[in-house]
Amino acid sequence: MDRSGTTLAAGVSGSRRLTRGQGTRMKGRPRILFLSHSASRNGASLLLLQFLQWLRGKVDWDITVLVAGRGPLVADFRSVGKTHVLRNTDSLLAGLPKGWRVALEPRLKAWYTKALLAGRRFDLIYANTVSAWPHVRALKGQAPALLWHVHELGYALSIEIPAQRARELFREATAFVAVSQPVRDTLTRDYDVPPQKVNLVHEFVPLPDLTSEQRATRGRRVHEALGWPPGTFVVGGCGSMGWRKGTDLFLQIAKRVAAAGGYDRVRFLWVGGSSGGKDTLEFDHDRRALGLDGRCARVAAATDVLDYYCAMDVFALTSREDPFPLVMLEAGANGVPVVCFAGSGGGPEFVESDSGLVAPCQDVAAFANHLCKLHDEPDLREALGARALSKVRANYSTEVQAPKLTQTIERYLNE
Repeated sequence: MDRSGTTLAAGVSGSRRLTRGQGTRMKGRPRILFLSHSASRNGASLLLLQFLQWLRGKVDWDITVLVAGRGPLVADFRSVGKTHVLRNTDSLLAGLPKGWRVALEPRLKAWYTKALLAGRRFDLIYANTVSAWPHVRALKGQAPALLWHVHELGYALSIEIPAQRARELFREATAFVAVSQPVRDTLTRDYDVPPQKVNLVHEFVPLPDLTSEQRATRGRRVHEALGWPPGTFVVGGCGSMGWRKGTDLFLQIAKRVAAAGGYDRVRFLWVGGSSGGKDTLEFDHDRRALGLDGRCARVAAATDVLDYYCAMDVFALTSREDPFPLVMLEAGANGVPVVCFAGSGGGPEFVESDSGLVAPCQDVAAFANHLCKLHDEPDLREALGARALSKVRANYSTEVQAPKLTQTIERYLNE
């Protein structure tokens, strides 16, 4: 589909074309509204964009996208479907007391949503993340089916929406897509969602196509840019910054490794964070206070992070809570083993016993020891990285999971 809203249609190479079944309530092409809570480069928005790009030529759907606020992905969304961009409400609420802002923000979002899509009817609304709940509430009655793609766990859910309101809205949903088993468990255990309404479709990533020589060249480029000598052992982290992502724990782990003997060539690298943001300023402050300026670097979020993965020897997933992070899959897709905390969400589900190592919950000493072990045992590190790559290829690539998501949408279109 192009910006004018023309169809996404064509033959499917090597498979049947995905269309609605006979005897359904629809007339003509299925009309689907995709709700994106953000146009920033966060995991959920990137996954939705990758999915819509993959769909081109594979379905005969009339696709509309509603994006909450402007950001770097708006132009990309417009390239795959008719896209409406909601006005950012921050400027309207600036200066008001926090309690007023919290109360008024969802109401303003709902009002803008209703105004933009007044009179429109759809066959299915696909809500990407629970963060889209104000738009879901505003669009009640404009589609017979609501499919909610949940990328959040308990802490993030409690931040986004009051529990009772979530339960009320969840009862209105036709079905859910959970990105990991922990997310599925959270919905059924904490929000009374019937298990039969939850479809498990894991997050997914495209597979890089690089030779070992190209990978080595990219990795050296990062080393040179950071002023690190050849042979540097790089422990990497990636993503937004803050408490949930455990960027404070990342620094504590770096401090422990730096204090251990025999690890002078180990460096820590975090990719992400906005310049001047509160979490970024806190990270940089603690990095200096802990004496890690020479051992730990941070680079700003980038459109293309492939070079950084090529420079990493181990990926440190320090999140306290993360449903099934794309950065973990991207590391695995580049043959980089993952170390994570138990009880943190999707990390242990992916890593298991063969794609990295799992430390007890928030045990930074054990986490640091795992990193040292992988530094000391290159054969183990390579074996775990190879298994991580094999696992992503077999289970978590776009070509494996995107068809499952498409089939899930088709199922609820046809009911």
